[in-house]
Amino acid sequence: MIRDISNEIVVGLKDRLRDVRHMIRASRSDKIKNTAPEGPEILLGHAARVVDKALTVAETISISLVSQDPKAHSTTIEARSLGAYFSSDTAKGEALFRRDVYYLTKRIFTVLGAENTVVHEATFASAHAIMIRRHADQIKAAIRTGGLNDVAKACATLAFELQSCHQAQPLPPHVPGESAPDTATQYLCFSAIALAIGLASYSDDEEPGDEKLVESALLALKARQATLMEAVQGKDRANSLSGLFAFLIPLLP
Repeated sequence: MIRDISNEIVVGLKDRLRDVRHMIRASRSDKIKNTAPEGPEILLGHAARVVDKALTVAETISISLVSQDPKAHSTTIEARSLGAYFSSDTAKGEALFRRDVYYLTKRIFTVLGAENTVVHEATFASAHAIMIRRHADQIKAAIRTGGLNDVAKACATLAFELQSCHQAQPLPPHVPGESAPDTATQYLCFSAIALAIGLASYSDDEEPGDEKLVESALLALKARQATLMEAVQGKDRANSLSGLFAFLIPLLP
């Protein structure tokens, strides 16, 4: 059956659809910014809108056909705990992680003014695998103890791995006039996601509640953006970011 298609193929299918849609949106917005549409440009703009809409529908259909949990894509996404993302059921945890982090990343980049940013689910599947392969001890300690310092350390490491994987992701052909979020925006985005996961882990709630963890984390880090950038750019950046997280986690809801 089509639902038995491997997650890797599913993720690749969705990412390629999103790449095409990204190029159409970027090309269209660039033309709007730089030229007054007239004649053939109006027709091209209309065609672009039609294709854009068709791709959005196609992505939705692909999710309904091949996703392991189609209903999950229509729910509001919030950060979960390390225990939820790195459970004994690795496949389930990875699926939750890449889905949640994908949508949270898109949401935060939009809030920060970086619309139509290229984001791939495969990037976060890689980050999940790297965390298990390189930092299993940190994850296990954070899940086992639930201690503030252990949670802060694991989530600080996660923030760096998310940014690194996003920075290294393969991109679709460049569209003239478009620009990716700068490094500061990337660190703010992924630190907010990692901090929100830390909040969920410290509260020991595997399932998202009513708290807006990502929103709270983003606001807290934006208010301390200079401190955040000092932490991620310093010589001992892992401990510096971990210290910032350990300070913020008990203060936030």
